[in-house]
Amino acid sequence: MNWLSFPGIGIPQVPSDSRFVATEQTLQDQKLVLVKPEREQAEELVCTLVSNDVRLIESCALIALSAAVRIHQCAELKDLPAAGHGPVLWGADMADDALDFPGLCDVILGFEEDDQQLWSVASRIPRARVAILPSAHHWLGEYLGLWGMRSGQAHCLSLASLAGGVGTSTLAALIAHAGTLSGQKSLLIDLDPHSTGLWPRLTLDPPTGIGWEELRSSGGALAPHQLVDTLPYLQDTAVLTWSPNASCAGVDEQLVVRLLAAARQGFDLLVVDTGRALHPQHAVIEQFIDHEVLTCDDSSKPPITSHIVCGPRNLRNSIPASSAYLGHFLSLPKITRVLQRGALFDVLRSRKVRQNIADLRLLPQKEATET
Repeated sequence: MNWLSFPGIGIPQVPSDSRFVATEQTLQDQKLVLVKPEREQAEELVCTLVSNDVRLIESCALIALSAAVRIHQCAELKDLPAAGHGPVLWGADMADDALDFPGLCDVILGFEEDDQQLWSVASRIPRARVAILPSAHHWLGEYLGLWGMRSGQAHCLSLASLAGGVGTSTLAALIAHAGTLSGQKSLLIDLDPHSTGLWPRLTLDPPTGIGWEELRSSGGALAPHQLVDTLPYLQDTAVLTWSPNASCAGVDEQLVVRLLAAARQGFDLLVVDTGRALHPQHAVIEQFIDHEVLTCDDSSKPPITSHIVCGPRNLRNSIPASSAYLGHFLSLPKITRVLQRGALFDVLRSRKVRQNIADLRLLPQKEATET
């Protein structure tokens, strides 16, 4: 089970029973003191170029700029980065030294006159790629751009429905806020092409911050730390949706890419509500998704991929369980009541709702730290 009670809330722990979930009365009797996830400034995307060749450094800087990645020049071997800190590119002038650091050699690059030397070194480092400029400009830009898109710490979950009105947006919002309560920096993203905005179900008084309208008028790369600082937060869960009374005009593909790339670096958990399957930009969105889940009701034909059944449980028409079946998200009267009040997150005070979300096992486990 991924989580049951939330750290930072005054919930009594019972060591002998790991399935203990505090009752609703317990929560009402104690003052809720949430541990707010710190909004740390996201690290800038940096790759390393091991070279002292001025012409090569200038060429790589231009390529990296187009890929929204910063190049760090490493002039001496003692300044090499630790493994796992981004791609390491070796210039032809220092390529022979790469043989002593095979685990830190992703690309060996130079110009056409360096051709033979580059391939000779690469033949002795199996994982190394070769980029001969200027013909490899486009490839190197795509390589760095793809690394930039997939980098970042966030676990990205998407939810799409096979039919409208089954409760997909409600479930997405609750999973995102459950992530916040379990110590994650969570962002709920409304990518439903037919959305009218999530605020009416979340709160009657939306917090200040940017929405899709502002992002659509922005240009260039999105800085992760700026995204973290400017999005609206409701009970410490970041929300990106359309403003109340705004007309949803859709979001272009490039903005989706920039948004998801920045969000992966600034948050721990992204929950993306994509509306009805398949999303028009599914091919782009799936590049960022770690787990894609479909929702349906009891009367639908079960999909072969990961899915959750939403709504009241109908034993007569119940969908047969399979390995792709993740569980049942119950349509409870208390959820209907908080939706009518515009206070959806408050329903997570309910033991039954928390347990229901936990049993779906969609939240990532946080790595245990030694004490």
